[in-house]
Amino acid sequence: MKPFLVFDFDGTLADSFSLGFEIINRLAPQLGLREFRDEDIEIARSMSIPKALQALKIPLFKVSRAIPLVISEFRHHVGEMQSFEGVREMLSELQKMGIQMALLSSNSEENLQHFIEQHHLYYFEWIEGTAGILNKQRSIRKMLKKHDLAPENVIYVGDEIRDIIASHKCGLKIIAVSWGYNTLELLASKDPDYLVDHPSQIVEIVKQLIQ
Repeated sequence: MKPFLVFDFDGTLADSFSLGFEIINRLAPQLGLREFRDEDIEIARSMSIPKALQALKIPLFKVSRAIPLVISEFRHHVGEMQSFEGVREMLSELQKMGIQMALLSSNSEENLQHFIEQHHLYYFEWIEGTAGILNKQRSIRKMLKKHDLAPENVIYVGDEIRDIIASHKCGLKIIAVSWGYNTLELLASKDPDYLVDHPSQIVEIVKQLIQ
């Protein structure tokens, strides 16, 4: 049986990392936060979200307040984002192989749809935005139930350790990508099923699985 691939969006398909921090810094006075410096960003990339918030002395309640504002602001800048090199070719090859794919993201569905239309990435069976970053496990379980997907047949593709942890807790295999938010070293420390450095490697993994 061919696997069903579920892709994360930010940091996995879309290069939204720099834009995200630009938006956060722009909103910092309104949110009662200091602006992120380059060294703060590197700290954040090398830790889980809770540990990064603690290290940077950012209260959780401010994050909860910031999320909807940041996602709303993204709406005005989605057109500035590009997909990572090799993503379009990867999606096209997987589609030719008969692989079903979907998109599940902490970003809003409106932003996802706008990006897909902007870049003509019409490869997904469905897209869903959760507009929240703190409970990926619940989002995955809800997705499995809604679309009647067997966990053992689903592979999640993401760029953060929370993707790895949530996928394994839900019985999914995961392909972790090194070009997104969390560092390669941090991703490797959580034992993803696969760890890749380029989208073309995802195609090779799937080819091996269906042989």
